[in-house]
Amino acid sequence: MIKVIVIIMIFVITGCAEQKIIDDLALINAVGYDVTGKEKNPLKLTVTFPFITKDGNYDRKTIIVEGKSSKEAREKVRLKTNLRLESGQVRVSLYGQEVAKQGMLPYIQSLVRDPSIGTRAKLALAEDKASDVLMLQIKSEGQNATYLEQFLTKLNRENLRTNYNIYQFLRDYFDDGIDPILPVFKVEKNNIVYNGIGLFHEDQLVKILKPSEAKYLFLFREEMNEGTFIEQIDVGEEEKASIMLNYELKKHRVHVQSTSKNSKKAVIFIELIGDVIEYTGAEEISDPKIQQKIENIISKKIKKEGKELIVMLQKLQVDPLGINRYVRNKMNYKEWKALDKYQSYQDMNINIEANIILNSSGKWK
Repeated sequence: MIKVIVIIMIFVITGCAEQKIIDDLALINAVGYDVTGKEKNPLKLTVTFPFITKDGNYDRKTIIVEGKSSKEAREKVRLKTNLRLESGQVRVSLYGQEVAKQGMLPYIQSLVRDPSIGTRAKLALAEDKASDVLMLQIKSEGQNATYLEQFLTKLNRENLRTNYNIYQFLRDYFDDGIDPILPVFKVEKNNIVYNGIGLFHEDQLVKILKPSEAKYLFLFREEMNEGTFIEQIDVGEEEKASIMLNYELKKHRVHVQSTSKNSKKAVIFIELIGDVIEYTGAEEISDPKIQQKIENIISKKIKKEGKELIVMLQKLQVDPLGINRYVRNKMNYKEWKALDKYQSYQDMNINIEANIILNSSGKWK
């Protein structure tokens, strides 16, 4: 009797479970959002998913629709395929520049409301249109979603504390002491390339930093433990030299000088120890005096260019360095809530102090 009951229960449970056959599913691995400029359907949604052809080959399908909202556009996507849409495999959500300027939060919240999409799904920006990036056919690369995911994973490894995913974007958005950032990609010569960092004021894209500017951003955020410094430096007597330096970040600290009511001054101090990989100057770089001269030149260059970057960030009223976090630590809750944070940040005198130490030298001409 017990065996009969067990068998009946197995059949009942099996019958109640929803069966999903993989060949009948469209496992969306990337989504892209763009604006259309149309009043009726202002949003363009691009989705990509892999599928198996009748010949048994692995291929990719891209569907583009327009709609009033992301949910309406998704419903239109459903009507354009005989497969059942599944969002659980979304790896990358890509946003065109114009969408990001209007504000990212509504689209990210739409993703969060889908229980099948985890907060670790990665986010990125397209320098122009997200659809251009997702539609590009890259030879021998297969799925663009996989390519972008691997690229973002590499960027995450290089910048140790930065993860370009839903969780970190929302964490920085709701933290009133820092603004979010996202990497930017573009199409170049039939390839997808990294082209800088997007800066946000709250959830709105304000500016895209070039890769050369972004290197200082991560250095001042204490997120690049090591990196490469490649620059043209002025070594005097109208002579310029190229130097390539592999460096390690040894020290990083931010000091905010403030009163209980206002913060007027901040200093970001960094110390780098580097190995010279290439130097094209006429001097003998193994000479301690020449090394000290070059250390001073690089330190001044970092201070100057770093200060220019920070002044630009202040004018834009974006705080990707999290300076306001240090200000917040100097105040009590009531003082912090009463402070005009962005205006205070804009008015601050923020300086860079850099100490460069050449650990070893080399010379190639």
